[in-house]
Formats: sequence, C-alpha cells, structure tokens
Amino acid sequence: MDQNFTIKVKQEGEVYDIEPVKGKSLLATAFEQEVPLDYKCQKGNCTRCKVELVNGQDIVNKPTPKEHEQIEDQLSDGYRLACQTVPLK
Repeated sequence: MDQNFTIKVKQEGEVYDIEPVKGKSLLATAFEQEVPLDYKCQKGNCTRCKVELVNGQDIVNKPTPKEHEQIEDQLSDGYRLACQTVPLK
C-alpha cells in the first residue's frame, strides 16, 4: 500500500484525513494524529463518532455487530463508527 495513503472521513460537514494504522481503530488513530473527531464512549454505544467514509472502504474491517445494532440503516450509505472501524492493511 502507498505509504502516503489516507482515509478521508466526513463528520458534521467537515472532512478529515487519517493515515490508517493497521489494527488500530480510526478513532484511536485520529487521537494520535490530532484529528478532532467528535466522540464520547469509545465502545460503539453512543454513535457520537459516526463518520462517513469518503474512501478506504476496501481496506477496513466489515461492519461490526455493534455497528449493525446502532447504525444499520446508514451502513449502506458509507457511514461507520470510527471506534469500530479498523484498517486491515
């Protein structure tokens, strides 16, 4: 994979670039990269960290059971919970 690849996410009208780290959630990576994503529980219960994946869908895990429970109707539109979305490569 290209070393400079970023995943673009959109939250509340703002677009952010996150450099993916294999095995680490987008939310945890956003903290480290000082990307100001909104969040609260970090466990998938509150949905505050919901983002729209602009790109990168092909390199992250499939939606988790928690995501199906919380945002089932929005998954097909590209929405994910940043705390549950983990790059696989």
